[in-house]
This record gives sequence, structure tokens and C-alpha cells, in this order.
Amino acid sequence: MRKLLAIVFGGLLVLSVAAPVGAKEFGTIWIDGEAYRTFGNNANVPAGTGTDPIIAFTNFDQGGVAKYAPGGGSHGGRWQVWMATWNDPADAELLTDFDDVMALAGTDLTIVRAPDADFRCPVLPGNAHGTS
Repeated sequence: MRKLLAIVFGGLLVLSVAAPVGAKEFGTIWIDGEAYRTFGNNANVPAGTGTDPIIAFTNFDQGGVAKYAPGGGSHGGRWQVWMATWNDPADAELLTDFDDVMALAGTDLTIVRAPDADFRCPVLPGNAHGTS
């Protein structure tokens, strides 16, 4: 009986952290300096209806930077997409905190709203870089 319970519990644990079948991995999202992993789902998010700000970079390869972690003011991963472009790509550096990104807006970064890119996806602790 214990062995059966252990197998059932182990299976439930795996299912609780695995992405749903057919989900697309989006990689790393940074929130308050912590790395999260995420995957997309087929939820309909009409353009311009995202609620949680997330910044994607157009000319620097890094994950997105979001304002809210799960539970901390988040609306369940309904992302309001903003696009950031380094004004001088030579100044590009890894940014992992939303407030740090916003502090560079207008000087080092140009940030514009991209309502057609709004999407929904959950974020989970850890990422492909080994952070947990």
C-alpha cells in the first residue's frame, strides 16, 4: 500500500510541475532578480487586454522581465507586453528586475507598448539555467 501511495504521489508531483501537452516553452522570465520558467497555452487574450506588465527585449537576447511574481499582485499570468530596445546595443546588459528596466527608460532604453503581443502563460519556479 505504501508503495502504491508513493507512486501515486510521485506521479501527481511530476504532473504538477510539467507543462501541459502541446504547451510551448518560452524560457526564462525574470522577476525581482529571480529566474522563473514559463510555457504558453492556448488561452485567448484579445489584443490590449493584458494586465501584468512584462518587458521583452528586441535587440538583446535575454528572457522577459515581469513586474509581478505569482501571488504578489499577479493576475494569473495575463501579460501586458512592452518591447524594450537598447538605444546603443553596446550598452546592453542582463536586466532581471522590472524597476531596473524602467529606470533606464528614455535614456538607455526605448520602451513601447505592444498590445497585439499580449498573451497568457503561467510562471513556475526555476528555469533551464539551473535556478530553482
